[in-house]
Amino acid sequence: MWVAEELRAAGFDAQSVWPRLVRPRVLDPSVLRFIGSLDARTAEKCCEVLPRFASANANVLGSTYCKQVDVGLSSWMTGPEILISTKTMSSAFGKNLANRFEEAYGDAKNLKGRHPLATLGFFFLLNSSIVDEPRNFSKAITMLQKLRVEDDAYDATCLMLVDWEEDGRLAISPLNEKVPEELSATSFFREIVDLTLLRGAPESHELAREKRRLL
Repeated sequence: MWVAEELRAAGFDAQSVWPRLVRPRVLDPSVLRFIGSLDARTAEKCCEVLPRFASANANVLGSTYCKQVDVGLSSWMTGPEILISTKTMSSAFGKNLANRFEEAYGDAKNLKGRHPLATLGFFFLLNSSIVDEPRNFSKAITMLQKLRVEDDAYDATCLMLVDWEEDGRLAISPLNEKVPEELSATSFFREIVDLTLLRGAPESHELAREKRRLL
């Protein structure tokens, strides 16, 4: 939800970004525009039955299989414009890192194969305790860098270190200063926004373009 909110804050259409702030979390914006054009009584009836036909997840068809994508920007007219996969790891880094990156590599090839103009991102949330394991920390950084060097892989990757609080909440760790700048959240969202605007129609995403000009 936080990653999606960053896309909305960048100026992209709030209804085209998923997960949406309200249920159903995934819904084509043209459906909402259609309902909005109806009289109040008919629109209310549509909203009552809408959850039966809307999905809680975004399953995007790739070149070889359907993939559930955590965060994205899409509409019926444009198709997917942003596709972001998110992963979280709190422990057992040595055991699980290789599996996570193997999955990520395959997912990127699958999605990019069918949607070459979509901006692909990989956002990796790691327990900051990985810094105490220099070899695994270096491995995570290297693998995230490798995931973005090929034309048919990810356009942007991010590594964010967090601390797990006793009450289960997450806090951004000050150890993020050890993460290379190109893998930072700031760099990640800048690349996602810039590439999406570059690849989109010149008249699309007016608010996002205006916000980008003001930076």
